[in-house]
Order: sequence, then structure tokens, then C-alpha cells
Amino acid sequence: MNPTVKRLTLLTLMTAYLGSCSDDAPSTDVEIVETLTEDAANELIEFSDALRKRNFAEAGTYLSARFQGKGYGIDTNKGERVETLSLDVTRRHRTVAEATPFVDKAAFLEDLESLLAPFESIDRVFFKTRGAEFDTDGKLGHLKLTTEIIGRAAKGSMRAVYGWAKGEVVREGDKWLLSKFELERYQITTRPRPIFTDVTQTTGLSHRAPRLGSPGNDKFYWRGAACADVNGDGLYDIFSSAPDRNFLYINRGNGKFEDTAAAAGLSQPIGPTSPLFFDYDNDGDKDLFLGFVGWEDDGAPGGDALHFFENDGNGNFVDASKKLGLSDIRCCAFSALAADFDNDGWLDLYICAYNRLDTDYPDSWHDAKNGNPNLLLRNLKGEGFADHAASFGVASTAWSYAAAAADFDGDGDQDIYVANDYGKNSLYVNQGDGRFVDKAAEMGVLDTGNGMGVAWGDMNNDGKLDIYVSNMSSAAGNRILRRLAGEGKDKKGGDVVQTLFKLAAGNTVFLRDGDGFKRLPPEAGGISASWAWGASLLDIDLDGRLDIYVANGFISGKSLKDT
Repeated sequence: MNPTVKRLTLLTLMTAYLGSCSDDAPSTDVEIVETLTEDAANELIEFSDALRKRNFAEAGTYLSARFQGKGYGIDTNKGERVETLSLDVTRRHRTVAEATPFVDKAAFLEDLESLLAPFESIDRVFFKTRGAEFDTDGKLGHLKLTTEIIGRAAKGSMRAVYGWAKGEVVREGDKWLLSKFELERYQITTRPRPIFTDVTQTTGLSHRAPRLGSPGNDKFYWRGAACADVNGDGLYDIFSSAPDRNFLYINRGNGKFEDTAAAAGLSQPIGPTSPLFFDYDNDGDKDLFLGFVGWEDDGAPGGDALHFFENDGNGNFVDASKKLGLSDIRCCAFSALAADFDNDGWLDLYICAYNRLDTDYPDSWHDAKNGNPNLLLRNLKGEGFADHAASFGVASTAWSYAAAAADFDGDGDQDIYVANDYGKNSLYVNQGDGRFVDKAAEMGVLDTGNGMGVAWGDMNNDGKLDIYVSNMSSAAGNRILRRLAGEGKDKKGGDVVQTLFKLAAGNTVFLRDGDGFKRLPPEAGGISASWAWGASLLDIDLDGRLDIYVANGFISGKSLKDT
């Protein structure tokens, strides 16, 4: 769903509910304050972009003539705490002394110029509004800010500066200007060389699709990618797709990939979702499942059916959809996973079937049940697939977005965790007899929110599998909630407001604990990833501990406002 629509919907929910809890919090006041906040925040985004371009003259136009600032290089620090992290990363923590004097506009811009001087290239500058309050006349605002500067320094070394500050903005004409900036603390993170290097162009994997929402790319669903050794040469190959074509990138072993989709029989049909390689017929090579968005209106088929391509062992594929009983199955296949759910030695398919956001809307923003039923396609010993989701107890009609399977309880069969958008998640515990039981509530992993991804892994090295769930976090949502509900013990709204806070809270880490799971507190980290999608757990630095990688973003243009 469009992020603006989702944010406005959350605002409506908050104001409608919390406004009813107190006569002194009319929704119109909240809406006005949030509009003022967005207007001021957008000016700071333009200020950030001017700094990224090192256009300090332009940046100065976003500061008032009477500006006063307490910045990064003109402070008297209360000492510096140096932290040495893995991968040769050094982080310097600095606190700005209260006695540090404020300086004027010109000196503050010089301070920022000095701050940016070590950067040979700047990827991102972002002065982000975390909280805001405005005087009754709507001409003076008090802001809570975070600042973020990321880029490369000398010899390609990595450098990032994060800060926490208070600020003030004044309205002059139709524009908000920053009139005060008071840095409280900041940290400088450096590494002598990049952790990863982008080689998309040089390897032959680069392809640019039309901008999201523009002609040729106006669908509401995403496509994904799959990796496997499809031709038995010991190298990983990649299948992916764009709105107008498919790609099968064969790894040539010399740092190059070659697209062979047409020659391999995978150029059609275009527009698949949830590609997945797995050996469905136990012949030793990887076959390819392709989901699509399909439906039936009063019995009339629409969209596309599921497809399955059989590998001949050399990376050549034949469409076996009809033979395997998939050519008549239509659903909104947003993601898929393969696992042997009945322990018969053949990999089965579980498909999260979401729904069509172009025609349907969830019947609840925190417990939607009007999605398409999920599918569990049982593998009939390589002869075909048949849907057993209903009899197995996993045909959920939540808006299921992603799922992951693992034997988390060590009883010898595969269990399924399902991340649901607009609602509560499910943990289907395999009973070993062709039945699953949803124990998410019992085991403490309902995780109400906008579930986008899930990964299993032992995150605390205790020998037990934990769960990482990616959701959406919203600075605007948290800002509105704090304004409406208050803080701490004075918070209004009870369980309902806690649900609303959860909808804006971001990702979740669940650690195995006794017979269930416990949620790791936010201050433990690893949860803030903005508009998060899929997540992976992997040991990036080879230190024996799992790290977290999260794909995120919903930016369709050049400006940070275009989200």
C-alpha cells in the first residue's frame, strides 16, 4: 500500500480512538499539528539535500537570520568514549557539554562544512524529525531531531555520523526556517575499507525498470529473486524478473553473469512473483516455481495461474505446470517456501496468498481476515501437487506476506511461521500427523503489525532457534501516538493504544525462552529499519554470531520526500 495512505490511515485510527478517550484532545488539533510537523520536516529534508550537495549557500536559506546553533565541531565534549566493533569498525561517542556556547548562522555553516570535509563522497544526509510541538499560533515549533550523514572518506574508507538534537523552527511567510539547533550527543563510525562493494554493473547484473507507479511498472506487487546452481557447475545462478522480461543469469565463474532466460526456456510468462528453486522430483537438480497474481471473479479466471518449470540438469527448463496440476490454480502468490511438511521425503510448497490491493482492502488494520487463503501444495511423490492447506489447518485468510519453515521444537518435523500484513502473525506447529496447530498466541509471537518478512536463526547462540520478524516502523506514527496518548504511566488508551504503538514500532526479535519465546526489548537494537521488507540472518563477519540484513525502502523518486 502507498506509504502516505498507510500513514494517514494510522493517523485516523489514532485520532478516532484516542480522541474519544479525552475531551481535551480534539482530532482536528492533532491533524493540524501533524500537518505543521510534515511541512517543517519537508523543509529540513531540502536542507539535508543541500548539505549532501555541499551547497552551503543553499543550505543557509533554510536557516533564519537569527539562527543560533550548537554543532559538531564547536562543542566542548564531556570526554570521548571509543568503542571497537567487529570488522575493524571504530565508533566514537561524544556528548556535547551544556556549557557549549551557541554560534550564529555563518559559524554554524562553517561547522557543517568542516564536518563534511573528511567525506570524499556523501551518500546520505538526513535531518529527521522525530517529535514536534507547536505554539498555539502555529508559527513556532519545537523539534526532536536525529541527524544522519553516511559516505566515503579517503581511500574508500567508510564514515558515518549520527546525532541527536533539539531544534526550533519559525514560520516566515509560507516557509519554515530552522532557528535553533542544539546538538546533545553524536557518534562517528569509521572503517578503513568498505564491508561490501557494489559490483552490479561490472558483473552484468544491472537492469533498470521503470519507476514504480509509472507506465510499465504500475502493479502493486513485488517480484523477488532466487538463487541456485541450475546447471551443475558448482556456481550459484540467479533468476529475477522485471515488469517486461525475465532473467536467468548464469554464473560464468569469472566475475561475470550472462542472461540465458530465452535459451533456457524461461523468457515467458513475464511478471512472476515469488520465484523459488527446489528439487521437486528428487533427480538432483533445481527446478523453478513461479508464483503469479491470479484470481477468479464469479468463476471467470483472471490474472495468471501458478507455473512450474522442470530442469533437465543442464539449466534448460520445460514448463510442467499442467502436468503437475498447477495450471488451474490462481492466487496472489506473494511468497513461497519449500519444505517436507509430511516427512515423506518429497519437498512440498507453502504459498502466502495475500490479496489484491488494487481491488480489495483489509477488513481490519490490526486483525484482517479477508485475505486469500494460503496454500499448502503437497508433493505427490514428484507426480504433481495437491492443495492440503485446509485439512492441514494452515489455510489462513490473513493477509499473509511471507513465511519461513524450521523445526524449532526439535521434534523432527517442519513448523511454519507466517508474517501477516495488517494483523497478527501465526506460528503453525507441526503435529506430525498431517495437522498443524497455530500456537502464536500461546508462545508469545503474535507480533501484531504490518508483517513483511521472517527468518529463523539462533541469535544468542544457546542452541535454540529464534525468530526475526520484519515489520514497518514509522517516525510519524510514533510521533502522533506520543502526542495523543502521552508518555509513561500517564499514557491513555490501554490495550488499544499499545496495539497502535506496535503498528508503528518496527521489527521484532523473539528469543526462544522455555516453552515459548520472549520479545527482545527495543534498546537491544536490530529493529529499526523503516519501511522494512525481507530479512536475512547471516554471520557477515565470521565471528560465530548471526547478524541481521534487512531490505527496506519505498522511495520512487530522488527526493527523501517522495516516499
